[in-house]
Amino acid sequence: MRAINHALTGAFVGLSVGRPLIALPAALLSHFALDAISHHGAGPDAQRTEVFLWLLWLDAAACAILVSFLAYEHPRHWLLACSCAFLATAPDFMWIKQFRRARKALPQPPKRGLLLFHKQIQWFERPIGWVTEVIWFGGFAWLLHAVWR
Repeated sequence: MRAINHALTGAFVGLSVGRPLIALPAALLSHFALDAISHHGAGPDAQRTEVFLWLLWLDAAACAILVSFLAYEHPRHWLLACSCAFLATAPDFMWIKQFRRARKALPQPPKRGLLLFHKQIQWFERPIGWVTEVIWFGGFAWLLHAVWR
C-alpha cells in the first residue's frame, strides 16, 4: 500500500480514537492490515526504475502535506493524528536496506523475522492494485475530513 494511504489511515485512527494508548498501537497494526489488502506492486525489478523513485518522492511529499495540513488546521487530537500517521507508515522503513541493494543491483539476502512476515502478508501486489489504492485514498480522505469537522 502507498505510504499516503497508510498515513491517511493512521491519521484517521488518531483523530477518531483520540486516546494514545489505543490509537498508537492501532495505527501501527493498521499498516499490516492494509498490506494484507490487494494493492499496487510492480515487482522487484521496478525498484531500479526512475518511475519508482519518483513515486516514492511523491508519496513522501503527500505524507508531508498531510501532516502539515493537520498541523495547520489543528483539529482536535491533531498531534496524535500526526503521530499515528507516522506510526502507520513506519514499518516500511525496514525496506530501506532492501531498496538500496535493489537500486545497486546487489543480491538480496534471505528475508527473516518481521521482514519475512511483512513480505508474506502482501499476497497481491500487482499493477492492477492501483484500483484499490485510489479507492482507499478517496475513501479515507473523505473519512478524515468528516472526522475532524
